[in-house]
Amino acid sequence: MTKKMFKQVSYKKNSGFTLIEVMVAAVILFSVIASVSMIYRGAFISSQKANNNIEISGVLPSILATLRFDIRQQGNSSLTELNKQGNVWGINYQWQAQLIAFKSAPEKFDVDRGEFITPPKKYKLWQVTLILKKNGLTKQYTLKELSWSDV
Repeated sequence: MTKKMFKQVSYKKNSGFTLIEVMVAAVILFSVIASVSMIYRGAFISSQKANNNIEISGVLPSILATLRFDIRQQGNSSLTELNKQGNVWGINYQWQAQLIAFKSAPEKFDVDRGEFITPPKKYKLWQVTLILKKNGLTKQYTLKELSWSDV
């Protein structure tokens, strides 16, 4: 009888997770969260850089127009170096221009005199370096600009 009673008593198996299983699941969960947050952060930084590039590209024509106007206003001056800095729509800019050539128009033949005439020097060619900055992003452009004197 004791044997039969002993057989009828069954031990219930605990239904739950062991500590090791919980720890493995936590490690997997935290590594997935860390990976997703790193991907999100990278996408956010890339988005900010792209936005800054777009803003700089949008302002560039306005700054170039101002730069050309400023250089052409110096046509009659004897300066060989020009520079300016400012801020347009949140974009900081600065430019420097170096005079690289001061020439006249090509010689032309004067029919009345029967000789070639060299016109006076009036055309200036400038080497310009333009630097634009916005939120830590710096863009540098190099271009040449022409100005002329009225003399």
